[in-house]
Amino acid sequence: MRARVLLLMLGLGLAASGCNKPADHPTGQIAWREGDVDDAFNEAREAHKPVLLYWGAKWCPPCNLMKQTLFKDPGFIAETRNFIPVHLDGDSKDAQTWGQRFGIQGYPTVIILTPDHTEVTRLDGGSTASELTGVLEVAAKRTTSTEDLLSRAENPAALSASDWRLLASFDWLDDPKHFGDRQKGAAFVARLADAAPDPAMKRRFALTALFMAAGDGDVAKLTPAQQAQVGVILPAILASDAEVRANRQTLSYGAAPLVLGLADPAERQALSGQLVAALDKVAADPGVPLGDRLATANADIALSKAANGGKATPEVLAKVRQRVAMADKAATNPQMRQAVMPDAAGLLADAGDRPGAEKLLEAELPRSVAPYYDMVDLADLLEKDKDDKAAIAWLKRAADSAQGPATRVQWAIFYSNGVMRMTPDDHAAVATAAGAVVDALGQNSSGYAERTQKKVAAWSKTLRAWSAAHGGAAVLARLDARLAQACAKDGCQNALKT
Repeated sequence: MRARVLLLMLGLGLAASGCNKPADHPTGQIAWREGDVDDAFNEAREAHKPVLLYWGAKWCPPCNLMKQTLFKDPGFIAETRNFIPVHLDGDSKDAQTWGQRFGIQGYPTVIILTPDHTEVTRLDGGSTASELTGVLEVAAKRTTSTEDLLSRAENPAALSASDWRLLASFDWLDDPKHFGDRQKGAAFVARLADAAPDPAMKRRFALTALFMAAGDGDVAKLTPAQQAQVGVILPAILASDAEVRANRQTLSYGAAPLVLGLADPAERQALSGQLVAALDKVAADPGVPLGDRLATANADIALSKAANGGKATPEVLAKVRQRVAMADKAATNPQMRQAVMPDAAGLLADAGDRPGAEKLLEAELPRSVAPYYDMVDLADLLEKDKDDKAAIAWLKRAADSAQGPATRVQWAIFYSNGVMRMTPDDHAAVATAAGAVVDALGQNSSGYAERTQKKVAAWSKTLRAWSAAHGGAAVLARLDARLAQACAKDGCQNALKT
């Protein structure tokens, strides 16, 4: 499944697009300007206000969670009146070009900028609504840049209370502009942990740094010093309900690998029990966003599989089913269902119930706001079950039905990559699926930049590797000629050559 891990992070019932200055916007909603970034910055200059820019996509589960939680919080909404809020859908005209300009690529991203385009900070959607409301209050009065703040943070003793407040809610995990190198970012955040002005903040920075340094494996590779740090920091966080809630996403997605990276079996067992118990409280708390309550099962599954030869116990599977049923009942509108049900299916599959996951996804298709998203997950399940024909059929259906220019490129790439993986010797099928990518690029109006450009570059590398391994030079040559014609206007004509 394509879980966003922590990058996950978070998301709005939007007014109809095409209107820049919403004249009669309801007071209980954020007054988003839709799509026209230049117009929003012009208004910001006239009003002497900063810009609050939200970058998201219709199909993105954490975006939809943010729309139904943070963006409906009365305190957060009230504070946005001190900004010019602008929503930039990743499929809107030139959206990917804007994304590259502002150094944003993951959905969702929320950044605060001055009227001259200077970034002040980017918000970590995993923070609580009250925390982020406070960050907006601080950021509304700032004129210094993120670069200036990070530069001054090299000498943490010089940081002010407001500096620390911004840093504590900064989105460290989704900032390719400043921390594309996660190890570099981890070292930076670890230094902040050493200097942070209060114990809870120290632990939050330290846990984030450990997560960033651990990588993406099921078991973190920890140095002895890092193991000792986990043994001190994690029990202290787990002993505080407030700290568990504040760090809920890192605990749900990143704590299990840290625990499993400990050398002492007794310490692993004790911390595993403490982690599960703490996250069970989060799952039972109706004040926590529904997606975060559901996500707590990730730690259960990871710990159970590690202790039982790669298979979750029946007890853990029963708990996952219970959490999924809870989410199914509580998700009463299409946006919230898009926020949680794909992840619910992923949890079922991860815990060992692939048939249940498939049944859930198929049931969602008629009511999903982005059924093509669920179709790719269905294809993933069927590919794991070695039903390649059915998997490719779902990938093609997903690519054919995807909506939005950037999304159509990405979904065509899912289809093309799947065909190369599952039927690499069928040159005609590979050519047809790759041609869908070329066609999507030819119709792309969101800009050949940022996410789109990076995904095309990775696809091109895969296609060239397929050609080398399966004698596909003729297919590649024909695609290259089509691409030159399709991309003459936006610069992607050389995508297959680099």
